[in-house]
Amino acid sequence: MSSMTEPRALAPATVSAHARERDRVSCPSVFASTQPGGRRMVRTLVGTKGMAALGAKPARRADALRFKGRVVCARYGPIDIGLTQFTPHTHSTPGDNFGHNHPVSRLSITLDGTQTVTVDGQEYLMTPGSGFLLPGDMPATFHASTVAARMHIDIAADHPGFMPLLEHARCGHWPPKTPLLLALSAFVGSLLQRNDSTQTWADRASIRSTLEAMVCATISTAPPFLNGVEQVLGHRQQALQYIRTHHTDPSLTPATVASGLGMSVRTLQRAFADDKSVSQWIASFRLESGLALLRDPQFAEMTLPEIAARVGFGSTVALRRGVLAATGLPPSTYRERHVGAALHARDTGALAGMYLPPAHAERS
Repeated sequence: MSSMTEPRALAPATVSAHARERDRVSCPSVFASTQPGGRRMVRTLVGTKGMAALGAKPARRADALRFKGRVVCARYGPIDIGLTQFTPHTHSTPGDNFGHNHPVSRLSITLDGTQTVTVDGQEYLMTPGSGFLLPGDMPATFHASTVAARMHIDIAADHPGFMPLLEHARCGHWPPKTPLLLALSAFVGSLLQRNDSTQTWADRASIRSTLEAMVCATISTAPPFLNGVEQVLGHRQQALQYIRTHHTDPSLTPATVASGLGMSVRTLQRAFADDKSVSQWIASFRLESGLALLRDPQFAEMTLPEIAARVGFGSTVALRRGVLAATGLPPSTYRERHVGAALHARDTGALAGMYLPPAHAERS
C-alpha cells in the first residue's frame, strides 16, 4: 500500500516476468493467475495524523483528536478485500479508482454503525447489511456520524471475468440486511482473519475461485441507482410498500421507514415533497385497516382499544380522532351502522334462500 486513502490497493503478489507481461497486455490490474495472493496487511491509524493518512476530514475538531481507525486488507487475484473500522469522519474520493493504478469498481458493505454516501448529489443511508457498487471513476463522499465498520471489495473492472457484469451493473444500492451481502461479508471477514502462514497455494486458489463466484453472483443482483424523477418515484414506491407492510407497528415513524429502506430522512421526505407527508401516509394506512375491522362482522366483539393496538394506533384516542375526521362519525357509531347493515343483509339473504316445502307436501 503506497499511501492510505480509503484504503488503497495492496501491491500485487510477486509473479514471474512472463506472467506479469502477459497479464499487463490485457489487464493492467495484473490479476496474476499464477499467484492467487492472499497476503494480509494491517494498519492502525490514530489522531490527526491517522485521519490525514486516511485522507479524511473531521466533522468537528474533537473528532480529529479522538480519531481511531484500523484497516485490514488482502488480495486474491483480481479482487482486493478490506475491512475498515473507524470513528466519526468525512471522506471524499475524487474518482481516482480508490488509489489503484487500474480501473476498479468498489462493492462496499456496511457492517456496523450508520454512514451516508453521497453520489451525484443524492444521499444514501448505509446501515448494517446494506451496500453499494460504485465505479472507481465516480466521485463520492462518505460520512460516518458514529463508530462504524465497512467492508470493501475492489474488483478489477478490466478483468474479463467481471467486465461484462460491471458494464451492465455500473452502480447499485442494496437495502439493509440483504442476504447475499451478509453471506459475502461473512466469507470475506473469515478470509481477513486467516493466518497467512497456514495457507498453501492450493488453498488460496480455491478461495479465489469461491470469492470470484460470490462476487459475480452479488453484482448480478445490484439494484440500479435511479436519477432525477425516476429516483424520486422509486423512493416513493419503496416507501409506500414499506409503510403498507409495517404500518401496524406502533413504533413506525419517518425515521424508521428511512432506516429500513437504507436512505436518509431528508431523501425520504424529498420523495413526498408534492404529496402527503410520510407521517400522513402512515396514519392513512392505519386508518384504512381500522375502518376495515370496524366494518367486518367477524370482529364485532373486538374492543376499540384492541382495534387501535392491532392497526398501529398508539391509543383509542388516536383511532377515534382518525375515524371521526374521515367519516364524521365516532368509531362505535360507524361500526353499528356497517355491522348492523351487514348482519341484516346476511339474515335477509338466509331467509330468502331458505327452502320451504309446498303445502301439499305435508298432506301427501
